[in-house]
Amino acid sequence: MKTVSAAEMRKLDRRTIEEAGVPGEELMRRAARGLTDSLLDLIELHGIARPHVLFIAGKGNNGGDAEVAHGFMTEEGIKSTLWQVEDIDWAKESAADFNIVVDGLLGTGTTGAPRGKFAEAVDFINRAQALKVAIDIPTGLHADSGEPQGETIRTDLTVTMGLPKTGLTRSAAVEYTGSIEVVDIGIPAEYIDTTAGCTEAELITKSDVQLPRRGRDAHKGSFGHVLLIGGAPGYTGAIAMAARAALRSGAGLVSVRVPEPIYEIVATAAGPEAMVKPFNEFSEIDLTGFDAVLAGPGLTRTPETKAFVERLLVECTVPLVLDADALSVSPETIAAAKSPVVLTPHPGEFATLFGTTVKQIQADRWTAAREAAKRTGKVIVLKGARTVVAAPGKKLAINGTGNPGMAKGGSGDVLAGLLTGLLGQGIEPLQAAKTAVWLHGKAGDIAAAKKTEAAMIATDLIDAFRSLQT
Repeated sequence: MKTVSAAEMRKLDRRTIEEAGVPGEELMRRAARGLTDSLLDLIELHGIARPHVLFIAGKGNNGGDAEVAHGFMTEEGIKSTLWQVEDIDWAKESAADFNIVVDGLLGTGTTGAPRGKFAEAVDFINRAQALKVAIDIPTGLHADSGEPQGETIRTDLTVTMGLPKTGLTRSAAVEYTGSIEVVDIGIPAEYIDTTAGCTEAELITKSDVQLPRRGRDAHKGSFGHVLLIGGAPGYTGAIAMAARAALRSGAGLVSVRVPEPIYEIVATAAGPEAMVKPFNEFSEIDLTGFDAVLAGPGLTRTPETKAFVERLLVECTVPLVLDADALSVSPETIAAAKSPVVLTPHPGEFATLFGTTVKQIQADRWTAAREAAKRTGKVIVLKGARTVVAAPGKKLAINGTGNPGMAKGGSGDVLAGLLTGLLGQGIEPLQAAKTAVWLHGKAGDIAAAKKTEAAMIATDLIDAFRSLQT
């Protein structure tokens, strides 16, 4: 979804009011209704038995959204309290009675650090032992640059109105925004189309997720047959998790090839639905008859692995995902592949593959991903907080779902399996990559709500796929 500056969003609001004839009060009602729905979803997701929501309102549109949403929540039968920022003695108040605190202090038109009562409210919200939700953008965060301006609210969820603000996608904003949801407030499509927005990047949102329609006359062959290759003695979990994720992706058939010594372990761990077969030499692996191929999880980096990946890049005629230990060949070898290829490196793997450092990558993830896509001519999924999806000649796509609980061994293997399953169903590579990272992050948010960020593990993501609503 296109991202816009604060000024562009104000212009879109103004055009909708003045040219499309939608009253400003109606835009606020739509924003508040969307916020309310997000809060109800949050309550359900976290299983909050006795929810009590605190709305903290400033004087602008964000404060207005908070007031109207407070009314909607009350109508829904949810205990809800509204505080006006200027009326509260923040030194004497406590958030102990509230499960959720909603930041409606300052909007996108504000610049500079929060001051006075607003600064006190920011400190109050940050100290609250409750889920924190920002309206449009966290107070203290610059809407265009994503840079914090003094003390800034750290939220679990940002519900942004109309279109995502460009600052929400920036690396500097990751610590403050939490997951990002976008509320459609009815801005006419033609107004959005004629707005320039950010020319570098877009935000991946629920509206960008595309899954094949499953016809009533469908059979298992209708949704692709994928091949996953990986594993080594001592490294059996990665390929098993990738297989389980591919099964949950909607793929019709999932085949797995693993070294003979670990065959029984992987066959058991991957589940009865996966067709696991052993090999002794890479030359035994037949690539024909598949709709997508994944290589890498748990494969280990050996000269034999590298030679096999080089063979894959020459012989594979269907979409190919290279993950983990398969990222051991040169970018030029990858560029020469005739089939579509998607690379899924974390920063360390990316640094090794492209001859840079993790520090340089983290300093400018956008440029790193863009240059890698240009160099290889392939789709790049640079994993991490705000995963970046890059393809030659296309805008970068920045993911808005996920949380730090996903920083666990195996999370990347789950993503690789999910992505391969989507490719096997005929989704083109860039779209499959965007869909996979959004679903993967959303599953992570579900898992964190159920298990906590600290306790969740990679297989919880696979279990959470069953709860996804798309």
